[in-house]
Amino acid sequence: MEDKSFLQIALEQLEILYPSDVEYNPIVEEKAQVAEIKILKNTIKYEQFFFVLNLTNRKIEHAHGLSDWLGYADSQFGLFDYFKIIHPRHLQSLNINATSAFDTANSDEFNLKFMHQKIVVQLPLLHKNGKYYLTKRTLYPFQIDKSGKVLSYLNHFVLLKEYQAFDVLDIRVGKDNQLNASKEENALKKKQSESLDKILQELGLKDREFAILKLLSEKPNLKHKEIAEILGENIITIQKTDSKRILNKARDYFQIEAFSNLKEVAMFMKREGLL
Repeated sequence: MEDKSFLQIALEQLEILYPSDVEYNPIVEEKAQVAEIKILKNTIKYEQFFFVLNLTNRKIEHAHGLSDWLGYADSQFGLFDYFKIIHPRHLQSLNINATSAFDTANSDEFNLKFMHQKIVVQLPLLHKNGKYYLTKRTLYPFQIDKSGKVLSYLNHFVLLKEYQAFDVLDIRVGKDNQLNASKEENALKKKQSESLDKILQELGLKDREFAILKLLSEKPNLKHKEIAEILGENIITIQKTDSKRILNKARDYFQIEAFSNLKEVAMFMKREGLL
C-alpha cells in the first residue's frame, strides 16, 4: 500500500469520526496539558520522544525528541511524515488497530480521563539514516470532548532495538500503572474482530486455512495429525496442500520470506492482532 493512499484512507476515516464542520467542546484545561508536556520533556534524553496527534484538525503538535532519536526536525514533523515512516508491512494491521482503538475509547467501556487510559503497541519507524527501529508507542487521551470523545492523543515512544522481520505490533490496553485492563482490552478485541474481514480477504485464506491458523494461535504445539483430527481432514492434505498454500500466502502478503512453518505464521498474526 502506498503511503499517500494510506494517508488518504486515514484522513477519510478521521473525517467520518471527527467531521471538520462540527464544533467540539474540550474539557481538559491547558495548564494540565502544559504540565504534562513539561514532565515528558525530561524523558527525551533517555531514547524517548513524543508528540500530540490532534484528531480534529489532523495535525501533529508538541513534537519533542524526534530530532534527537529519529533525525527529523521536531518543528517540521507532520501527519504525512508520521505515516511515511511507519513500516509498510504493518500499515493494514495498524489501521485496524487504530480504528478499533478509537471506537473502543469512544464507547461505554471507557470512562475517559486525561492521561489515564493507555493503548500500547510496538511500532517500527524509519530513522532518517534509512534503518527501521522498533519502538514502544503508548497512546494517552490528551484532550476530551464534553461528550466523552477523545479529541487528541499523546503518542509517547521508547526506542527498543533495530527492527527484525518477525517483530509485531503486540497491542495491549491498560490504565494508570496497569499493563492490562481486561474490560477495556476485551472491548478492543471485539472491535478488532469486527474489522478483520477486509484484511483476511486480501490475504486470501480459505476457511480451512484460516481454521488451521486459528487452532495454532490458540494451541501452538498442535501436530498436523491433531489438526487433521479436529478439522476432520486428511493429514496429507494438511501437510502438503494447506501448509504450502498458507506459507506462500503469508510470505507474499506480509513480505516475510523467513516464515518456515505454520506455527510462525499463526503466532505472528496473533500478536499482530489478526487472529
